[in-house]
Amino acid sequence: MSRIILKISGEALKGTDDVVDKKKLDIVLKTITMLQKNHEIGIVIGGGNIFRGREHSDMDKVTGDTIGMLGTVMNALYLKDYLEKNNIECLVSTPFSFPNLIPNYEDTELKESYDKKKIILFGGGIGKSGYSTDSGTVLAASKVDANLIIKMTNVDGVYNDDPKINKNATKFDYLSYEDVIKNEYKVMDSYAFKECMKRKIKILVLNFNDYEKINDYFKGIRVGTIVGD
Repeated sequence: MSRIILKISGEALKGTDDVVDKKKLDIVLKTITMLQKNHEIGIVIGGGNIFRGREHSDMDKVTGDTIGMLGTVMNALYLKDYLEKNNIECLVSTPFSFPNLIPNYEDTELKESYDKKKIILFGGGIGKSGYSTDSGTVLAASKVDANLIIKMTNVDGVYNDDPKINKNATKFDYLSYEDVIKNEYKVMDSYAFKECMKRKIKILVLNFNDYEKINDYFKGIRVGTIVGD
């Protein structure tokens, strides 16, 4: 049984009028239900649907980053509430201390929760300014010894150019770690990606709405873009 981390962007959860769209939460629920029988799952959620620090250049950077990190915790709590109402056991883990609100868990407790088939929702990134949720994703993977990160975004893989601007952009089925570094393809931020390479953690980049294709990946069918050795 493999351990995986789902990395879901905050923007993927956003609806037309709502900060968090229940239809998008339902996609996460369906993804977990589909995978939980054969895999142990952790989830890292971005906070871009609530607050994006880089869009507030007039704000102190540390303050902006802190608000963004708290936004990811809010998304984790949103998802926890939704999953538990649908009979999925889960817990929220953050690098912050929220006495009487969110318990602090040791790494051993997180691994035990994986073994008990609980879904772990990682919020707050790494708890430091200057690091993205990509870094939080790699940290989460290292905490529970996950060997695969599935990055669910608004695109269906990694391209040699922005497919929203260049209709002739080419999508890659597979990239090595070295390919990504050499060509500066945007998979994760530099620090997080190098940590994945160091720890031999594979990355599958897939469109959030194509969640059913994750099963194809585990059947050996090429989907999205796979980054690895």
